[in-house]
Amino acid sequence: MEHNKINYQVIEDCLLAAESMDYIEAIFKASATGTLDSELLALKGDNLPASLRSIPSTLSITNDKALVLIISLHNLMKEYIGSGSMLDENILANKFPGTFKKKLKGVLFKLLREHAPAAKKYMQDEFSSGLQKMRDFDWRLDVKISSK
Repeated sequence: MEHNKINYQVIEDCLLAAESMDYIEAIFKASATGTLDSELLALKGDNLPASLRSIPSTLSITNDKALVLIISLHNLMKEYIGSGSMLDENILANKFPGTFKKKLKGVLFKLLREHAPAAKKYMQDEFSSGLQKMRDFDWRLDVKISSK
């Protein structure tokens, strides 16, 4: 399984199978904003985190397909945050296959916009947790002017 790939077909199939918008948002939030790459590498289909365990039964999919969905949504969020797509969504929108449903793409981008700040903060906080944080910073600028 590729851990850095976005499987658009699985995203579309699974989210179309979801019964409500609330459930789509819960799946998206749990998979895109609450995990790091290191946590995803340790995931297996049979040991999903508690917040994601209900996905296979609710969507009538296998645990492995649920894992692909989780990884795909996580990578979609990372790409949205990292590639500057927060400012220009067209870059990311052009990567979707032409057959991807426009309404579902609109829902995904709405969720990306809503959850990107929290995901970015979570990822930054977790990656820098071992480093000391600068609490206060004071600076000055000295200018020397001289003439002959």
